[in-house]
Amino acid sequence: MIAALVARIEALVARIAELEAKLGLPPKTPDNSSVPPSKGQKPSEPSAPKGKAKPHVGAHRPLHANPTARRDVFASACQGCGADVSCVAQSPCEAYDRVEIPEIKPDVTRVSLHGGVCPCCAKRFKAEPPEGLEPGSPFGQTCAPL
Repeated sequence: MIAALVARIEALVARIAELEAKLGLPPKTPDNSSVPPSKGQKPSEPSAPKGKAKPHVGAHRPLHANPTARRDVFASACQGCGADVSCVAQSPCEAYDRVEIPEIKPDVTRVSLHGGVCPCCAKRFKAEPPEGLEPGSPFGQTCAPL
């Protein structure tokens, strides 16, 4: 029985030596083994989130060259003390464009093809549709897909 225990201890010591030898090896990564990329070490995130970047000078939409309307607005009272400044000379401090996109309204043409019964042969007749206004798709050429 003691011999069996000694043999068991020797086997366990050999196994421990084998495992300790594996500890010295570099870890398995997707770069040096067949480990899938999803099991690799992820890069650590920055400790603090970045703040909002401030735009540099000149980073804005340029003003339209030919606006359809222009409106000059003058101050009537001081924002600090409330004094009347309507008679004081004022110069532009800020300018911006307000762009309004007009509502899109469809141009609808109703085509009514008239007809009746021929007094000569008693057959029904109907007017031919004008070119470009044939029945079918309700959308004209400007709406046709490319």
